[in-house]
Amino acid sequence: MKSYNNIIMPMFIMSIIMSLSSHSWIIIWMGMEMNLLSFIFFMMMKMNMSSNESSMKYFLIQSSGSIIFLFSISLNIIYFNQEFHVSSLAPPIALALKSGMAPLHSWTPDIISKFNYFSLFLFLTLQKIVPTMIMFSSWYNFSMWILIMNIMVGSIAGIPQASLTKLMIFSSINNIGWMFLAIMVSMYLFMIFFISYTVMTMLMIWFMKYMQMKWLLQMKSMLLSQKMTVFFMMASLSGLPPLLGFMPKWVILKNTAMVVPLFSFLAIGFSLFTLYFYIKSSFSMLLLSHSEKKWNLSIPTPLNSLFLTLNFIGPIVWITMT
Repeated sequence: MKSYNNIIMPMFIMSIIMSLSSHSWIIIWMGMEMNLLSFIFFMMMKMNMSSNESSMKYFLIQSSGSIIFLFSISLNIIYFNQEFHVSSLAPPIALALKSGMAPLHSWTPDIISKFNYFSLFLFLTLQKIVPTMIMFSSWYNFSMWILIMNIMVGSIAGIPQASLTKLMIFSSINNIGWMFLAIMVSMYLFMIFFISYTVMTMLMIWFMKYMQMKWLLQMKSMLLSQKMTVFFMMASLSGLPPLLGFMPKWVILKNTAMVVPLFSFLAIGFSLFTLYFYIKSSFSMLLLSHSEKKWNLSIPTPLNSLFLTLNFIGPIVWITMT
């Protein structure tokens, strides 16, 4: 599969650009299909039984969403910002299904948790851009309900999870709601929030891959410095000050509190649930005594310092940019 990377990655990037820059619904649909085909290649980089099963299920779900979207286009039932009629709801429902937004997210935990690390990173970050932008620009009224559902579901559903991968999935669902809040303010704020979220997700998945960590229980055998690294990365994803994830959310709330106070209140309230399941998962492991295993992987000290440094530069970056 490595010989195809020079073709598949540019095709993946171009599919996103084509969908975002086109004024034709057919071209947008073609861009999403190109994105699906290139993403399947990334999923099948490491061939095993779980990857084959997850790629087939993912393809079927994405095909269902594409059929609904194409069917709505062919019948010419694209209505912008209309009331909640069945005809006007078909396209945004298809986009929500394809991207795993709440309340059509039930397929994501079991399927996405079997992805390889690179596919997981792409699904949690770049795969969210096209549906979010199209849905907000064309179906503003419906996207407000999607905003509320994602913030609520992503916060509450992550509480009972013991899998670190599923925690990342529900955190992504929660951050979709924050992306809608950011884009309500400005496109610039949306891009800054998305870049910050991408950096935090990349650090977390990089750490998971390096340490071969998929379950929170695996933190028990880590060194204290490694546990602290996981703790700060989780706290940054939840928006705990003064880490990297806090400043974007603070700026979003500052700009939306006077315009849409209900959404801001819901975002603050359900952020407490997100903070709770991240702190609960990591803080309990910090209090456990360390028991070194012979097979335990140790992360290099410079890399560990890099993770912590990137998490604490959030206030500095935002002060210089604002």
